Amino acid sequence: MVNKTKFKSRYLAIIGDIDKISSERHFVTLSTFAGAIFLLGLCIVHMLMGLKKAPVILAGGSSIVMLGLYYFVRFRNCLYIPKVLLTGLGLIMLDLTWYSKFLSNGPVLFFILIFAALVIWVWDGKCLAILLAFYFLNLAILGIIDSHAPEYMFKYPEPVKRSLDIYLSFFLYSSLLIIILYFIKREFIRQMEKAIKSDKLKSAFLANMSHEIRTPMNAIVGFSELLGNGTSSENRQQYISIIQSSSNNLLRLINDIIDLSKIEAGDLEIKYSDINIRELFIELKDSFSMDLLKREKAEIQINYFLGTGDLVVQSDALRLRQILSNLLNNAVKFTSKGTITFRCENKGRELIFSVSDTGTGIPEEDQRKIFERFTKFNYQGMNTEGSGIGLSIVDKLVTLLGGKIWFKSIHGEGTNFFFSIPYIASSNYTKSLKDLKNMGSHSNDKAIKPILVVEDDKVSFMLIKEFLRSLNVEIHHVTDGRDAINFVKMNPEVCLILMDVKLPIMDGYEATRAIKQLNPKIPVIAQTAFAMLGDREKAIDAGCVDHIDKPLDSKRLQELVSKYLLS
Repeated sequence: MVNKTKFKSRYLAIIGDIDKISSERHFVTLSTFAGAIFLLGLCIVHMLMGLKKAPVILAGGSSIVMLGLYYFVRFRNCLYIPKVLLTGLGLIMLDLTWYSKFLSNGPVLFFILIFAALVIWVWDGKCLAILLAFYFLNLAILGIIDSHAPEYMFKYPEPVKRSLDIYLSFFLYSSLLIIILYFIKREFIRQMEKAIKSDKLKSAFLANMSHEIRTPMNAIVGFSELLGNGTSSENRQQYISIIQSSSNNLLRLINDIIDLSKIEAGDLEIKYSDINIRELFIELKDSFSMDLLKREKAEIQINYFLGTGDLVVQSDALRLRQILSNLLNNAVKFTSKGTITFRCENKGRELIFSVSDTGTGIPEEDQRKIFERFTKFNYQGMNTEGSGIGLSIVDKLVTLLGGKIWFKSIHGEGTNFFFSIPYIASSNYTKSLKDLKNMGSHSNDKAIKPILVVEDDKVSFMLIKEFLRSLNVEIHHVTDGRDAINFVKMNPEVCLILMDVKLPIMDGYEATRAIKQLNPKIPVIAQTAFAMLGDREKAIDAGCVDHIDKPLDSKRLQELVSKYLLS
């Protein structure tokens, strides 16, 4: 077992982990490394047999070229140029070896056969068609050369040496072919098993989603109905609190699904800004302390540790908060009493974060699949709520931020998650989280400013109006893009527009473009239920200065309105 583990670790060190690199890169890495070893063996065979010097030089030179390509693919993450060189130089070297090694009377034609398999495996589409056409044209040219070559070029010094050369070359050729076919077969089986597993996980995920969506919806619909039927003021506040909590849980679930789809599509954008780690930690501690009270887990203490002074760095504030929140939420879920501690240490070139708990811990058999999608662990006596994608998102977000994640866990004693991100010192830290939270209050020092809300849904407009009640603004309302344009023409003093994107007659994008032609200085904030890839970019391209997703967050909306009214 130990020898098998050592072999696997050495194999991963040489070829790379197929789970962390693309299949194409893995195969090119394998092909270049195996090809270099094969050509080195061929070079040695030629030297021992005392045949022509040309094949020895060609095989040795090709082996060195293969090792160079292997280095760039494996360690420099360079793929396209090595693929081109592997294909082009490979065929040229084989042709030269064929010519110098007795043409069709030698074994090299069989080596050229394996080259076709390599071309098929590493190229697709038009490139594959062009290269295959070139390959067959090359064979035809070799045939013409062979038919016109002088007789002495076909003759081995001795028949015994020819037999020895043929069989030794076939032995090496067969070894290389078997290795490549074995890994092609293994990759095919791996991909098939992965597809089957993914299909099963998705089925389990959809079944789980039904439960996870229906549970908060049950509370929202049920307690909303009770509120509508009339109830005491004490129960009313309790019901409202339950509806808000269930709504937040549902929103968190939807956001997780959207984030996962963006990450897996490779389209999640990382936005760097200044972050005060101490302020972030205080915010998280306050938030999760309240969460513990709501979950009736008063026996749990939550603490954080940080060095003296403020630690201000550059990273993606939203994604860093999301990573820590997911890890803390997981710790709360699987801890019934004791402590939950999160900390950050500056290690020079990187920041090391950790979240530790005194919860159930993770059994050894579950640890290897902890970051897999749609995976849930049902431990007796623990709350098993959740979609099973939180830690998968955390793993991928940490990678996107340029770090890595790992953990230590003892079943029955607790778990400690660690993750690192590069330390990038802040160059100009101007606003703290507290400054941002207080922005709304500054607007009271200004004169009342008119803003226009373009929203076709009456309930959504009522909600926006209530959210902005604390700000010193005069709110006007229209329900369509054309009406918004006419309103701006008639009222040029409007200071800000909240623009819904999906509108009847004329949508928000078209209306924004027209308004910007009338008044390029007026800030337009898009507010929409569209939250998928590219929606923010479409709004910015249309002329909006910012974008906010529905369901609206009251604090975020107030911050945005205050920001652009004060600017």
